[in-house]
Amino acid sequence: MDIENVVSAVQVLLPTDRVATEEEITDFVDRMCQGFGLEPAKRDLVLAKVLARSLVKMDTGYALKEVDHVPWVNDRRREIDPFYWDRFKLYLQKEGWPSGVVTGLDKTTEEILDLIGNPEEQGTWKRRGLVMGDVQSGKTATYSALICKAADAGYRFIILLTGTIENLRRQTQERLDAGFVGFDSSEQLKRNRQNLRVGVGMLDPRRQATVFTSSSSDFRVSTLDSLGLSLDALREPALVVIKKNTRVIKNLRDWIEGYNANHTGGAIDIPLLVIDDEADNASINTADETRNPTKVNAGIRELLALFSRTTYVGFTATPFANIFVNPEREDEMLGDDLFPRDFIYTLQAPTNYFGARRIFLDDNGTTTWLRTIEDLEDAIPTKHKVDFLVPRLPASLLQAVCVFLVANAIRDLRGEGATHRSMLVNVSHYTRVQDQVEMLIHAELDRFKTDIRNFAALPAKTALNNGSIRALHEAWEREYAVADPTITWDAVQGALRDAVLPVTTVAVNQRTGSRALDYKAHKATGLRVIAVGGNSLSRGLTLEGLTVSYFRRSTKMYDTLLQMGRWFGYRTGYEDLCRIWLPQLAIDWYSYISDATEELRSELKRMYRQGRTPKEFGLAVRASPDSLLVTARNKMRTATEIVRVISVSGESFESVELPLSKAQLAANWTNAERFLEDVKRLSEVQVIREGSPRILRGVPRQRVAALLRQFNIPTTEFRFQPAAIARLLDNLPDGVLGTWDVAIPSGTGPDKTIAGWTAPAQRRQVLVEDPPGVLVVSGTKRRVGSRGVEKAGLSSDELEVARELAWQAEQERAASQGAEPRAKNTLNIADKYYTRARSRPLLLLHILDPHAQDDVKVPSVPGGVVAIGLSFPVLTSNVGVTTAKYKINLVKARELFGTTVGDDDDDYDEDEP
Repeated sequence: MDIENVVSAVQVLLPTDRVATEEEITDFVDRMCQGFGLEPAKRDLVLAKVLARSLVKMDTGYALKEVDHVPWVNDRRREIDPFYWDRFKLYLQKEGWPSGVVTGLDKTTEEILDLIGNPEEQGTWKRRGLVMGDVQSGKTATYSALICKAADAGYRFIILLTGTIENLRRQTQERLDAGFVGFDSSEQLKRNRQNLRVGVGMLDPRRQATVFTSSSSDFRVSTLDSLGLSLDALREPALVVIKKNTRVIKNLRDWIEGYNANHTGGAIDIPLLVIDDEADNASINTADETRNPTKVNAGIRELLALFSRTTYVGFTATPFANIFVNPEREDEMLGDDLFPRDFIYTLQAPTNYFGARRIFLDDNGTTTWLRTIEDLEDAIPTKHKVDFLVPRLPASLLQAVCVFLVANAIRDLRGEGATHRSMLVNVSHYTRVQDQVEMLIHAELDRFKTDIRNFAALPAKTALNNGSIRALHEAWEREYAVADPTITWDAVQGALRDAVLPVTTVAVNQRTGSRALDYKAHKATGLRVIAVGGNSLSRGLTLEGLTVSYFRRSTKMYDTLLQMGRWFGYRTGYEDLCRIWLPQLAIDWYSYISDATEELRSELKRMYRQGRTPKEFGLAVRASPDSLLVTARNKMRTATEIVRVISVSGESFESVELPLSKAQLAANWTNAERFLEDVKRLSEVQVIREGSPRILRGVPRQRVAALLRQFNIPTTEFRFQPAAIARLLDNLPDGVLGTWDVAIPSGTGPDKTIAGWTAPAQRRQVLVEDPPGVLVVSGTKRRVGSRGVEKAGLSSDELEVARELAWQAEQERAASQGAEPRAKNTLNIADKYYTRARSRPLLLLHILDPHAQDDVKVPSVPGGVVAIGLSFPVLTSNVGVTTAKYKINLVKARELFGTTVGDDDDDYDEDEP
């Protein structure tokens, strides 16, 4: 019997209302293994897996909510029959979900249920909320649980909006069939249907939700008419799972209006719950106030308007666009009916979640999972056309394939049994190019299979003379020999035949159709697949058992880039085998964006502790220095002026992008030198440190503002706006940010002299971007200063405050991952904690020694290249807020943020350029 089956059997026996003790778990494992006749070695594996899963937990989240909301669940608890939820909970337990996670899911969805509308409340009401999770963290299970509980509480009609792609809609329908409906929906909508029970229907078939869509087709009026289905005739709740497609939404709206509406002119008096999965994709009204709402947004609002009692809940891992509904006018946020004005709930991922923080934000600088792609451009250029002919596969992709094949063998040797195993390949958004890549990989895979049949059974010394076996051995030696020393090459070679021969390849795109990636059909044996695709693999679609990823896309947009991260999720038992191939550009952007996302969550948690509302959070996040990366895609469809709110309170800014112009760089140096010479003469300014960094204290803010006004930046710089900040400083009341510290950090480069002071310059890599032709400091890591530079000028008490803030964050990080926190005295304190601890603002003048990548020449500037950093203390009022205006046309937006900017949100044809 497979070890995984024994593990699942043990988990079903464990208590669900608490975490079992180690003694209880050991006793259950011993009895189960004895009953199945497992040998001691496999018993140890079963025990290790059960112990690991039993320690996994999921904490409840936290919500910003309007103060006038009245909780209702507890008052109705005695009358609610939890049939659908109890059945789904039992299903999760039998699927092997850790009891701590099931308990956490129960509590979390109970809290969300209490935030939506009470379906028994009469009259007219509407609730609008947003649930924020992590990419691939289990949002589907969360909204499935919420649907079950809402149905139990009395919601009669439930509309689930998926993404814009049929593959994702079908996958979501199948999951709801298993978790809520209980029957195969492809049979439900047939006249001569078979009762094919699935999921929860296998556990308790007494009741069954009605479903108006199926895993084989989206919503069709003709199907419902032929079956005579209507909302009024239903005794159980009805579910509709549809794509966010204007035609489909219109068909559903017309059917509801024509066959179910109250023809006296009133709204339908049936409680409606709309769950919007990937709510930042297509649902947001990106039109400005001079135009009609975008089609999908208008369609969703029209659906809601048909009913008198409605709740809309958006689910997303990337809620930026939902918060920035309209950055021009604050009151427009409430004007869009989908803004989450009633609540924003942040989910906590289970402690075994494999997410961006672990992969890209490891303070120790480890790169366990990341591998850099350096040779893809020669085979498949970033900029290619729809008819591009792929000449060959890059060597790095072949290495990734070898790693995937070896990982399959190791997972077999670990006793995983019939589990799904997937590899992702995403190198182009054109289906024709994807098809070519899939065919080339398929040919290479056939060669590996042939050689494994012929040589894998031979002694290792002989087998390694074959090129394919040798390539697999090199992959094992490079990636796994040290990672798992318990498994030898001889064992891996012996397992290759059974591990590799079932592996297949498939292209997943619009041409191949919705059944291209069918895990359900291979449930008994486990699907082993290399999936090649583009848009279909980039948002929402789950690749089961994803082990190896090979990825190249060129967007910088926060939400788009994070959603492309299909490698996030759960990798219990094989996390150490996962590998992710990315270009260095993508690795750096993921690191940067992951950090910004973590900061968004931290801000939400801070505001939760302060009892703030969703509107206040929306305004605060809108003022984030990174906001333009979010608003740009939504607003830059024409040459539109964008007004962005900037708040300096507790924020840091750096001139990451510098002009490529020699004259402008020279002017920056001259102005910085003149600034230092002037302030040194002021009687109120003190030089309090001559060492590194040199610090001047008491510099008037007017002098800082004058320098900022003179500082040249490229028009592409979206984050650091010195002119806007200078204007804010000029208009501040007396006593606010009145005097500044100025620091000149030193580095390890050649000595540079400025204003009579000599210090080693900071050696920095720069990336020359063309177009638009700018110097990006530190390549694409988007940092000028070294870590810790913002502690300059802090007192010992302020340094201790920063350490306490970092320690609090470390404890929360460890709790979220079920790990022990690192020792307090070993923490590498991030600059954001120094910023929050400071009492005086800080100006950093960075003297740089720039070196461009790829031997691109950097302009030689008399004196040197100077960059600016700003660090503001937390302000107690709203005086530290200003605005900045941008006007960048669509062409420039595409250059800045990638080819997705300006694409139609309703439908995306991957074959179109």
